[in-house]
Amino acid sequence: MKKFLLLILVVIGGFLPIYAQGFAYSSKVDLGNGLYKVKSGDYYGVIDKDDNVIVSIEYQDILFRNGKALLTKNDILYGIVDSVGSVKMFDEKYKVHPRFRYVYDGYIIVSNREHKWGYINEYEEPLRIKSRMKGIVSIGKKRPTMFDDVTPFVEGCAAVYLNKSGWKHIDKEGSERYNLVGEKENAYFRSSVYKGECVIITDDGIKLYQESDDHSAAVKRILASSALFLDKVQDKNTSKLIYNEGMLTLDSLMRVVKYENENDSIVLIQRPPQEVIVEKKYIPVDTLSLEKDLIIELASNSLQCNAKGQAHSEIIVKNNGNDKFEDVSILVECMGASRDWSGDMETNSALNLSFNIPARFSTLFIKRNIKISITHKNSQMEKNFIVTIRRYTPIRSR
Repeated sequence: MKKFLLLILVVIGGFLPIYAQGFAYSSKVDLGNGLYKVKSGDYYGVIDKDDNVIVSIEYQDILFRNGKALLTKNDILYGIVDSVGSVKMFDEKYKVHPRFRYVYDGYIIVSNREHKWGYINEYEEPLRIKSRMKGIVSIGKKRPTMFDDVTPFVEGCAAVYLNKSGWKHIDKEGSERYNLVGEKENAYFRSSVYKGECVIITDDGIKLYQESDDHSAAVKRILASSALFLDKVQDKNTSKLIYNEGMLTLDSLMRVVKYENENDSIVLIQRPPQEVIVEKKYIPVDTLSLEKDLIIELASNSLQCNAKGQAHSEIIVKNNGNDKFEDVSILVECMGASRDWSGDMETNSALNLSFNIPARFSTLFIKRNIKISITHKNSQMEKNFIVTIRRYTPIRSR
């Protein structure tokens, strides 16, 4: 019996150091503003720099886009968190779209019926359709109008699909946009809007449209005078619609990036410059570029030393491109101190990295060089910033 009790005490004693050190997270990503996304097991949450829980660690991966992220469990929407830690929980529980899991132009794609999708805004207000459309499901003023298929809101418009009436464009007021005048046939596809233009496919062909003042669709360019659908290929970030006449490549927002056939490739979204061009003998290339797409900035180049002999700096890295950077590594160095970060940078996202510079000195101010190195695949980019650090001056009571 004594031996058994001794064994229990030894086992408990062996675990004590582990508990004393606290629970470790399997990953911790700096969100900026003193916040961190953390992972424990299969669950995610948000904590602050003092390890206080901002978002309970019980959700699916919390994916930020333009400073906001959805809080979901088993694909059910529970609320929203923003980049400064403000949380809004929803009363109604909707299913979120498996492909569009962000806040797009102020709206979230949700479902409360099987195979039907609609929109609610960031304040949980449903989008209701004013126009008469065959096949919509609209139950109660507190529920969104539901469609058979949808795309995200872009530039104030979204493309929606109804089995009985084909693809339509709607706006945030619930009105139809880019109306086809004098054409009775249903649209087989409508892309998201880019700079006021979209691609619409009917029996009459594949065409690029602009919108007139009366919300009718005006043809800007005929890409093909017919449209025989063959196949659709889709991955995480892009889709390809393959027709006998040519192929449309769509980005993650369902905007048409380019149209290509056997002879030409017509680019509709290009950086830089963003304009429609014609390329002969199209050859696919990797368009990701550190120098063109990633912007590095300092929150301030004038810093104040604190009582601990450190100066706090904020480094901002922005992805201004149309593509996601995967497996990016960032190293910040200054005066023997360093800070590293690695992960993915979503399209149009920003990363804030906090960095403390050792700064003990007796003069009124000193200047220091901050070196920032970014590595992606076989490419590397370096930036150097000169900061002025002012001496710590304690506040003396009179």
